[in-house]
Amino acid sequence: MVFENVDFYSLMDWFAGAGGFDIILPFLLIFTVTFAILQKVKLFGEKKNIDAIISLIIAFFLVIQQGLVTVMQGFLPRVSMAILVFLMVLLVVGIFVGGSEWTGSLLGIAVIVAIVTVFWALGASLGWNVPYLDAFTEQDIAVLITIGVFLLVIWLIVREPKQQGGGGFWKNLENLAKNAKGR
Repeated sequence: MVFENVDFYSLMDWFAGAGGFDIILPFLLIFTVTFAILQKVKLFGEKKNIDAIISLIIAFFLVIQQGLVTVMQGFLPRVSMAILVFLMVLLVVGIFVGGSEWTGSLLGIAVIVAIVTVFWALGASLGWNVPYLDAFTEQDIAVLITIGVFLLVIWLIVREPKQQGGGGFWKNLENLAKNAKGR
């Protein structure tokens, strides 16, 4: 095999030693963002060469300022992590409400569960003292399921039926089951 002796840790060490994280990546980031903005606002018309030259100059000026590069190196990973956490919240909320008719308090509960779930996972990965799922015993799980079924039955009994078409989540689930059975 060609790549059996490739060590990516050594490759990253070499890249860092060659100035990859201090010069190359900040330069490419600033050049790309500046060039894209200049292309979008068309400050100099359709002249890509002028946009490229100005972007090169701005990127070189930024890279020579190590203080700014240090700020970028501390700032960008944190922003990236915040974006990742936000995307995970949206993903988990989408699991609950994607393509359904959930609204009102049911949607609010789903969003709260999604946020708590993502921060629980984040806390566990950061070493916070969060309860792990394997700490639950079979009795704990049985109690939680019983409470969940009990609350579901109460909700089904006291909920107001929708007057408008569509039927909501349960109707969509019923239609999905009918369609799957018909195939």
